Amino acid sequence: MTRHQDISVELEAFIRKELSLSAKRALVPDDGVESDLGVTGDDAAYFMESYFNHFNVEVGDFDFARYFVGEGSFDPVASFICLIFKRHRAKYEPRPLTVSMLQHAIDLGVWDSQRLRAGS
Repeated sequence: MTRHQDISVELEAFIRKELSLSAKRALVPDDGVESDLGVTGDDAAYFMESYFNHFNVEVGDFDFARYFVGEGSFDPVASFICLIFKRHRAKYEPRPLTVSMLQHAIDLGVWDSQRLRAGS
């Protein structure tokens, strides 16, 4: 893939399977994982862990708190996953994580927030 506006067949299939999305539901690069696809809290932690493993994308500077809000209930597994993604406890202004960013990170092989922000 050379254009980050495109979604690979593999990424689309992954998202549809992980989120149980109907084939009738259009999936576009600008879809926000949280805002449009409804992936939040613990589900977001599991989704991102699965994404990084499935596509062999290095975690890089990915910080869960930059893109998602945690849930109120305590789930030890999800909490552990969130800790893995948090390198430090910096405060971020929330940013949408989009499908095009997921694709761009696959193309790069690493989560590089600055490059993803510039390319999405």
